[in-house]
Amino acid sequence: MKLVLDPGGTRLKFGTVRNGQLGAVHSVDWSRLRTGAFEPAAAFRETENTAGALEVHVLNRPAPPAAGEEWLSVFCRAWGEPEALRAVIDPLRNPGFDIAYTTGHPGSDRMAAAVACQRKDPGGSFIIVDAGTCITVDLLSPGSWRGGAILPGLQLQAASMKQAGLPELRPDDQHHWPFTAGPEGALGRNTLDAIAAGIPWATRKAVEAIAQAYKDIDPCAQLVLTGGDAHHFDGVGGWQTFATPNLVLQGCAMLLNEHTT
Repeated sequence: MKLVLDPGGTRLKFGTVRNGQLGAVHSVDWSRLRTGAFEPAAAFRETENTAGALEVHVLNRPAPPAAGEEWLSVFCRAWGEPEALRAVIDPLRNPGFDIAYTTGHPGSDRMAAAVACQRKDPGGSFIIVDAGTCITVDLLSPGSWRGGAILPGLQLQAASMKQAGLPELRPDDQHHWPFTAGPEGALGRNTLDAIAAGIPWATRKAVEAIAQAYKDIDPCAQLVLTGGDAHHFDGVGGWQTFATPNLVLQGCAMLLNEHTT
């Protein structure tokens, strides 16, 4: 059984792969994985056949401090396959397009998302919004990933406010953040509403402004949303948006297929 793993800032996302296609996807908070309170194989029992040798293919990105140094070994032991085959997926190796970075290199998660978009539509242009622990907004034109912006994610901003002694802003049970559309959304009439104006409302406006700048650069670009808070940016700017929850893992699955066939 082949798995692709994306060690994100808040949680580990993982999914099955068959013939280059991403199957069932699950996630676990780092705290639950570290304490052994999660059985990854059990998550797939109703939807996937978990028999056979386990192959774990990990997106090449630094694991966050919350993961712990031995997180991959912990995952494999929790699966019941401590000696599972482990390999790395590196989207920066032959991504299929130029990368316009002057120094260093962009994150592998950003490149995996770009790979997924480019493989589905090689001639298309995309503004890719990945709303996770951090929010990235990137521009992919035909033949070239042109750069992007990085913003602190909604949860990260809320946690920072709490550390400063302000009330903690939280999403509801459906993970929807407090949000009032239109100019009224900027008028908080109590402290918590003011924080809502300064975090979810203002962040949506920031993403809208960045996306508009990219549309000025590439008017054909379509807006693709992914990440845990993707729904918060649905229809941003009045544009048609396309939500793809597991875009990064889809790119990993495609790369895995290309490099093993």
